[in-house]
Amino acid sequence: MDAQKLPKSVFWVQLLVILSFCSIAILNLIPLYFEHLGGRPKQIGFLIGLFPLASFLARPFGGWILSRFDPKKILIAGLFLQFSVTSLYPLVTKLNVFIVFIRFFHGVGLSLFILAALYIAVLVVREDQKAYALGVVSSGFMLPLIIIPFLGEEIIVRFGFLAFFLAAILLAFIPFVLSFFTKISLRPVKEESIVPGSGFLRLLGKRKILLIILLTFLFEIALSASLSFVPLLAHNEALLTAGIFYTLMGTVAVVVRLYGGKRLRIWGNPKLIAPSFLLVALGGIVLYVAASNWILALSGLLWGIGAGVLYPHLSSYVMEGTRKNDRSKVLSLFASSVDLGFAMGPIFFGFISQYFGIQTAFLPFFLVFLVLSLTILAIGRKTLHMQQ
Repeated sequence: MDAQKLPKSVFWVQLLVILSFCSIAILNLIPLYFEHLGGRPKQIGFLIGLFPLASFLARPFGGWILSRFDPKKILIAGLFLQFSVTSLYPLVTKLNVFIVFIRFFHGVGLSLFILAALYIAVLVVREDQKAYALGVVSSGFMLPLIIIPFLGEEIIVRFGFLAFFLAAILLAFIPFVLSFFTKISLRPVKEESIVPGSGFLRLLGKRKILLIILLTFLFEIALSASLSFVPLLAHNEALLTAGIFYTLMGTVAVVVRLYGGKRLRIWGNPKLIAPSFLLVALGGIVLYVAASNWILALSGLLWGIGAGVLYPHLSSYVMEGTRKNDRSKVLSLFASSVDLGFAMGPIFFGFISQYFGIQTAFLPFFLVFLVLSLTILAIGRKTLHMQQ
């Protein structure tokens, strides 16, 4: 048997992730609606950041129920909550408590769904397949970016924001219905010992886990800032089309994750981490001088390579050497760092751009990101290279 051949359950989970993130991808353009309602950059950054912040706050609860209930049921529940809350977006006519409610519970639904999806992927594969399996599933985060934001821009221009939200609702409804018919087979998990699992604080106190969570947090701050504010950058510059950035980034990230995980012998090597952070920083700095779609495409290319490597590698490293009865908690900690970074990115960038302007803000933001990421990597160099 091919050492890298994955169970069919992994691809069923990937399909649900792809379809669910079609709705998430089209809602990447929601800053345009918030701006349409009169929102300022700080307000927009808060509302964008609230979505992953809610997801972050829900992670401990998600990790707890995953350790006690069927993850397939949690997956379906997350999809149902996402669909239900997405259906409320057309009712938003002003930036008030109602939109805060929607963004919060939308984030909770995504949290439950993604945590269950990643946990299932970890459960059904062998130890040596984790990085590849997580790369396959996480490619579903990027695949919708190839075309969905383009379609979203066209829908807004041709038909308005109501049609835009109706499209998001339909895209959230499809994976929820399909989840009842997916064939996900979970093997019984045999615990390595009868010793109870470790607590969250004890796990977070391990040097390897803490290092990877810090790197992931930093990476997600940068990713969310770019995904959230590129639409406003393009909207303010008539010659730019945000879909160019999303398409290049999504395409390259998917190719890197799927092809690299299956074909490249260097895949899984910690030496790929530092160059990937450098590419991400360059991708962000390029946006500072974005004056044409060619420059947006270059940024998307750099971002796609960096993001394509970082997520599957970091998610695999954080699970490496973890006891089976600790995995749901470690995965919850990792996912929490993803969510918290995704929440803080738009908030930080919103404050910076409030004073410097959106395009100018990309330069100091990503210079700080580069310095911090290289510093953390230098401090934890020995720990990372022990994972080989």
